[in-house]
Amino acid sequence: MSKAHALPTGLGIENEGLELPLEELPEWEESKIKTYPIVSLPIWVIVAMLILQCWKNPVTGSLHFQVHPCGAKELHIEPLPAGSSSEGALYPEGGVVTDLKVVRETLYSMQRPGISPQYVYAQDWKEGDLVLFHNRGLLHSVTGAFTPDQLRMFHQVGFFTSRRAK
Repeated sequence: MSKAHALPTGLGIENEGLELPLEELPEWEESKIKTYPIVSLPIWVIVAMLILQCWKNPVTGSLHFQVHPCGAKELHIEPLPAGSSSEGALYPEGGVVTDLKVVRETLYSMQRPGISPQYVYAQDWKEGDLVLFHNRGLLHSVTGAFTPDQLRMFHQVGFFTSRRAK
């Protein structure tokens, strides 16, 4: 996907067919591909790296969803439970979506409400500004305009664990 172009919203990659075929990628292991459930949604996302964020807030009990669709390869969808209404359901019988364009469009439609204007904070950068945020708990993208002589610096602090979020 290194040759692919990002969407202007920052929510994924354009469907231009610029991705390398799997057999042309540098060496990788099938065992490293991860399948992550989207909590309380009957969809599973196959990704090549940890880019799905779906967790339950331990204080409020609210569910939070975030997925970075750039590495998503497939959607595995469970059928609706017996007796459920299938009105408006895209895949009431379940299935596997392998068409990359459809995978990306589906994930985009799930994320798009999250960047509605009432949910967006855009920093109007000035020299000396510092912005801190939770990298894996906040959907974020590059904002602001810099002149050629200005430098944007990033410092990342990681707290890593082998335990998945609940």
